[in-house]
Amino acid sequence: MKTYIKGKGRDVLMKSRKNRSSIDIVANILEIAKDGAKKTRIMYLANLSYELFKRYLNFSMDKNFLEYNSIEKKYKTTNKGLDFLKNYYKFKKIEEKYKKELKAIKEAFMGS
Repeated sequence: MKTYIKGKGRDVLMKSRKNRSSIDIVANILEIAKDGAKKTRIMYLANLSYELFKRYLNFSMDKNFLEYNSIEKKYKTTNKGLDFLKNYYKFKKIEEKYKKELKAIKEAFMGS
């Protein structure tokens, strides 16, 4: 299930929160913070509790995926974070392709 929430000048994709991996959560945070976002906005759009948000925020900051602008009081995805997102989306595309192929194989096997 995909849900879109209106963002600043763009829609932010909120996927179903069931069984998200840590990598999916980090990618979601980085996507939300691409143009800069405050803590509460990231936490809300990423659908995270405060405790989980703090954990993933600290991880993203430690890995230099996010930076904090103290003047604007916003977090923004760094170039390193953008590179991570690029690779994440590339992987997701490949993963989806193989899921479809696996489904077709299973259907062919079960249909025989």
